[in-house]
Amino acid sequence: MKKILAVVLLIICFQAKAQEESFVKNQNRHEFRIDALEALAIPNLEINYEYVISRYSGAGIATSFSFDDDHKEYQSFAIEPYYRQYFFNNKDFGARGFFVEGLLRFAGGEEEIINIANNSRTTEDWTNVGIGVVLGQKWVSDNGFVFEISLGGGRYLSDDTFSPEGFVRGGILVGYRFF
Repeated sequence: MKKILAVVLLIICFQAKAQEESFVKNQNRHEFRIDALEALAIPNLEINYEYVISRYSGAGIATSFSFDDDHKEYQSFAIEPYYRQYFFNNKDFGARGFFVEGLLRFAGGEEEIINIANNSRTTEDWTNVGIGVVLGQKWVSDNGFVFEISLGGGRYLSDDTFSPEGFVRGGILVGYRFF
């Protein structure tokens, strides 16, 4: 009886391992998303790429470029590598549902300085590095379409007099997961 129980447990263990390996081999791991909210609200293009590490985690990079001179004091560009941990994920597709994201941000922009005494305007460029956290929810359809809502922010680490003290990250993103 003990031998039969041991054999059954071994078969169950190997079957579970085979299902996990099947998930890893058959899952689409590359995902591209565009922030639709920023594209519509301000002329800003944010493109995100995420590599699905496992059904519970992913890592990626986001790039953002401003096309509006009025928003360059906030930021002209940003590059953000990030890591995500997904929670409450019971779907086979993986890397979806509620997530927490930790990120680094390298950003730059322009700050306009107005001197009232001599009635002049100057522009100073700034660059800074920051760290932040984002909370969000991601939905993935069976055919790979992605919809995501997220919100968070962070703080810049350098004490640059022209850069902002912090930043906001988030939006409404749409995209596709493939190969």
